[in-house]
Amino acid sequence: MKFNMGVTYDQFTHKNLFESINDTSSHELEFVTAMPVMAYSHELVANNIISFSGRIGFQYLNEFYDHQHFGSSMLFLSVNPQVSIFYRRGFEYYVKLQVGGIYRFQKNDLLDNQMRRLFSDNLSVFTGVTIGGFNYFISDHLGLNLEINIWSPELATFGITYRYFKGELPEIESTKEL
Repeated sequence: MKFNMGVTYDQFTHKNLFESINDTSSHELEFVTAMPVMAYSHELVANNIISFSGRIGFQYLNEFYDHQHFGSSMLFLSVNPQVSIFYRRGFEYYVKLQVGGIYRFQKNDLLDNQMRRLFSDNLSVFTGVTIGGFNYFISDHLGLNLEINIWSPELATFGITYRYFKGELPEIESTKEL
């Protein structure tokens, strides 16, 4: 299990988009606050190298369009096959593919046709990659986690990892006596 908090691409792109629109448009867009993205993952290990996980995450963005609440909180779900590249003394480096969907709680009907083209639809799909996934286990069950992603809703997250069982390498019975 993993509990992570971090930042998303949306909070950066929306803030920059709002600033550029406010410079050239008669409409006023206001980016008030952004809560960190919070995500929960549950992973099933197939063997020492390959695992599969599911992830659910949420972020609240407080945004206004012409003094009306525009929204843009988002909820995302993904399925993630993962490959462990390196594991030694409690440190693990992994990469994973992310396939999922995003639902944005935004009021696109407030926008005119030109503005609507600049924002994502309420429902969209994504395929992302975790290029840097790091676990450091401080005990047999509890660890710290850092993920850096591209093409995913999350940009970077940090959190805690809990594993129920510590995997052991299989032993050959005939070599135990040696």
